[in-house]
Amino acid sequence: MTLTQKFKRLHYAWIILFAACVLGIVSRADSASFSVFIDPLVERFCWSHGDISLAYAIAFIAGMPAVMIMGWLGDRFGARFLMIGASFLISAGTLLMGRISELWQFYVLYGLFVGSMGHAAFTVLLPVIVTRWFHRHMGLALGIYWAALGAGPMIFAPLFRWLIDTRGWEETFTVVGIGLGVILLAFSALIHSRPQDKGLRPYGAANENAAETARAAAVVPAKLKEILKQRPVWLLMGIHHLGCAGHAVILAHIVSMATHNGMSGIEGAGVLSTIAGLSIFSRFGFSVLTERIGGRTVLALSLIGQSSSILLLLFANEAWMFYAFATVFGLCYGGEMVGFPIINRQLFGEKAPLSSIYAFQTLGAATGMALGGWMGGLLFDAYGSYTAAIIMAAGIGYLGLPLALLLPRHQRPARVETNTTA
Repeated sequence: MTLTQKFKRLHYAWIILFAACVLGIVSRADSASFSVFIDPLVERFCWSHGDISLAYAIAFIAGMPAVMIMGWLGDRFGARFLMIGASFLISAGTLLMGRISELWQFYVLYGLFVGSMGHAAFTVLLPVIVTRWFHRHMGLALGIYWAALGAGPMIFAPLFRWLIDTRGWEETFTVVGIGLGVILLAFSALIHSRPQDKGLRPYGAANENAAETARAAAVVPAKLKEILKQRPVWLLMGIHHLGCAGHAVILAHIVSMATHNGMSGIEGAGVLSTIAGLSIFSRFGFSVLTERIGGRTVLALSLIGQSSSILLLLFANEAWMFYAFATVFGLCYGGEMVGFPIINRQLFGEKAPLSSIYAFQTLGAATGMALGGWMGGLLFDAYGSYTAAIIMAAGIGYLGLPLALLLPRHQRPARVETNTTA
């Protein structure tokens, strides 16, 4: 079989997955690298850590209505044109950030253009699209997607810091802004929200049992208003809020924590890069585990691991200690965020308004990221160190554990018996 014939036989679901991975990585270039912006902005404009961190909070607070709107529009009109519009916002916002001179400009460009309106379309739509394209190996596919997102900070955090140190603030954001725009537009054009848009079925659906297919087709999808009356939605929203509040302190401030202890900016960016790189393993592994053993166990384990590892920072005052922390934390925190699209499909069915459900839960994540990122800066300004912020981050994460244990136990799907006799 020739390479061309093999390509023609390749299910489009794998192209969707590849495009989603690239879009997920590139769309988060600015937001995932926020920690490396703090020290250069302090040096350049003498702004306080708390004032700079407020931009991080604004991005997630402003993103709350944005993700709800994107989820609603995505369920009704598809994702491609929404993502193309978001690509222009991210590219333009990144370009203009290189020319800021006032704090309010940073708030508008990072908080609104890049962090909320631009980022929202990719955040809420891509994981749901992946679950729709895969009937078989859904956990594997979503694990690959989430793992790819971990590569974003690993690539862009040190790249941004190196460019800022060697090329300056303005040239860095000009080059990156143009590059982001080209990549985002090209790969957004490959996206189709549902297999039916291309006359296809989800990957693996052709092999399912006929009786199972008929039973699934007969299921009447629940409306969003009915689903929001169910307790698991609120539990998942609360878990997402608390888990994100805990790790936002770290993701937004770990570079500054490192430089505050005598490390260079490049070394601090390396700590963030290590966290992101090692989170690839937990993002992938916990996605696969969620499909197999359910969200209750997976979320409980990830919250314990994330919160416990944060406490290691209380003893970190040398470079190797920060990298040791990054290793443990990176292997734990990635599991908190990855299972929600799979859990939603398990609990509410594939015909439910999954983009809207996930967007609603993302409100919890957004408020958590805003709270953690902002409070980390405020507590540093108040006490002159990050000790209080570290304790707060660990404590908030532990609060999510009882909520995870209240989720329904995972129900394994019934095995379909096949008749092998002639």
